[in-house]
Amino acid sequence: MAPPATGAALSPFAAVHTHSPLRRRAAAALVLGALPLLIAAHRPGEARALRAGITTGSYVAVLANGQKLPWSTQVPAVKGLAHWARLDLAVLRLNPNGRYTLSYRYAQEVVDTRVRPQMPPARDEISVGRYADRGRTLTFVPTPSPGKESRTVTAQVVGADIFLDKTVFVGERPFRVRLLFRRDPSLW
Repeated sequence: MAPPATGAALSPFAAVHTHSPLRRRAAAALVLGALPLLIAAHRPGEARALRAGITTGSYVAVLANGQKLPWSTQVPAVKGLAHWARLDLAVLRLNPNGRYTLSYRYAQEVVDTRVRPQMPPARDEISVGRYADRGRTLTFVPTPSPGKESRTVTAQVVGADIFLDKTVFVGERPFRVRLLFRRDPSLW
């Protein structure tokens, strides 16, 4: 700023503040750190997501029991037979209003272990309900089907990933599947 010309009057409202570079950086960090919260305050769904610790939106399963999808497994049944299952896709959608949708594309069949299994057509399954975000734990409460009891399922949040342990029944035997979901903003 140029010094005032000789004889020119200074405005009583003019003020010149000089701050050290360190103080300017601290002020910028404060403003930039608060910026996402200020933006989220104008978007209620995102404000909830920022406060709760998990971002709402779509998550896609990338691993099942540590292996990439599509994933398949065989669980022995009786001698010569096995329950065969394949998971092609799983998508978890977390809505800002506390509702979720979990959809699967999978196939399963009882197969003769002595011959090459025929690939059955895939089928789709969907689970809807509500969820609660408790920081590092998500609790899913599905809307019960008529005549069936609802089972609560929990998942762990690690960074931006969601680890969901699901027990499925293969025949009469319970089988645990651990799914790793990653956020995919390209999906609805």
